[in-house]
Amino acid sequence: MRNIALFLAAAGFGAATALAGTAAAQSPEDDTGVVCDRLNYRFQFDFKYRKSFPQADTARALHRSGVEKCESGDPAAGIADLREALRKIEVEPARL
Repeated sequence: MRNIALFLAAAGFGAATALAGTAAAQSPEDDTGVVCDRLNYRFQFDFKYRKSFPQADTARALHRSGVEKCESGDPAAGIADLREALRKIEVEPARL
């Protein structure tokens, strides 16, 4: 009985360590990738309804630039461009 208790305790500790290791392995770079994806999706969704806005062409160019920067390894600049693209079509990306 004691061996079973020790085994269960060791298994629980191992599982907790594995879960903590996975969470700790996520870096801020992973978060910036998610933000890039969400801003890209948000722009594509909203742009369908705002193509006629005065700064739509500028917004489209900023969007392309932002996506390219996110994909080429400069997510901070890409996020800035994507946010500005959304602002050009009068969408405030407050939570992203």
